Amino acid sequence: MSGASRPLVVEAEPAFRTAHANPYNARLYVTMAADGCRVHDLSYVRLFTSRVDVVHLHWPELTFLTGRSWRMLARMLLFRAGLRIARWRNGTKLVWTVHNVASHERRATPALRAMHRRLLTEEVDGLLALTEGGLAAARAAYPELADVPGAVTPHGHYRDDYDFSASRDAAREERGIRTDATLVVSVGMIRTYKNIPDLVRTVARADDPSLVLAVAGKPAGDALAAEIRSAAAGDPRVVLDLGFQSDTAMSAWLRAADLVVLPYRAIQNSGSAILALSADRPVVVPRLGAMSELQAIVGDDWVRCYDGEFDADELERSIRWAQSPRPERAPLDRLDWTVISDATLAFYRDVRRGTP
Repeated sequence: MSGASRPLVVEAEPAFRTAHANPYNARLYVTMAADGCRVHDLSYVRLFTSRVDVVHLHWPELTFLTGRSWRMLARMLLFRAGLRIARWRNGTKLVWTVHNVASHERRATPALRAMHRRLLTEEVDGLLALTEGGLAAARAAYPELADVPGAVTPHGHYRDDYDFSASRDAAREERGIRTDATLVVSVGMIRTYKNIPDLVRTVARADDPSLVLAVAGKPAGDALAAEIRSAAAGDPRVVLDLGFQSDTAMSAWLRAADLVVLPYRAIQNSGSAILALSADRPVVVPRLGAMSELQAIVGDDWVRCYDGEFDADELERSIRWAQSPRPERAPLDRLDWTVISDATLAFYRDVRRGTP
């Protein structure tokens, strides 16, 4: 079989092993595999010994910059050696999907972070981003990659990964929320940059007795969990479900919601926003990163972007906006996985040919 017609072989980091935490990668590669592509989770052994057409990195800081310093160094050196051998044997190309231009957490020493940067900028053959703004931000953050080919492949929806069939009332019964409440929900892993304590304080200061806030997700550390509980100050309108959320629980919280608020301090892309839209729930986000592009894709009826802080006035405006009439289903055709898979495979082939 000729190189042009045989299936592409891809080593992705990660591919399927993180499906329990975020179905994004697994859904992308399952769709690509259905199109004949052969995809594995990255193996250094296969880099040295097998045919590999493309290595696709997603969050390289999580791949290389975790654990003890000697492990970080060993992983980076081993990866570079394997990639160099694979290039020599197979013409392997390295593609990086830039989800965030910088990690939200700093785990490594400055020297290791500098080495990690060199690894990317010296080896990467193609850049993918989830939005045009994300691609521009990546080039601005990494001017060394100004001439590296790039393309946009959006973040796909989650409609095939969660059961969103429950009605609003049924979901509220399951979660113990009264049907006449105005329910604001914030879901997902809770990290400092997501600004959840301020959201809790804003709701706790509101006078509306019909208002209920549900925060569902596991905080990154006991100190953050304690700050959230302190912000709630025992207010019965604040429901804290501070633990790992099963797929069933996550979908129930979203289907129970009147609106989803994600008051990030800093963000480029948001899987949580895509998840809420997949549940056909309106989303409120700051006008940061790619959120305006997401608003343009699905419409002003479904994504509200605010400027400045999410304060009491913005909470009131967001609730009025969420109560406005809208269709039952969010228009997510442009986030279809088949379209995204086709675009990703086309980019792989262009980078392999050197004709992006």
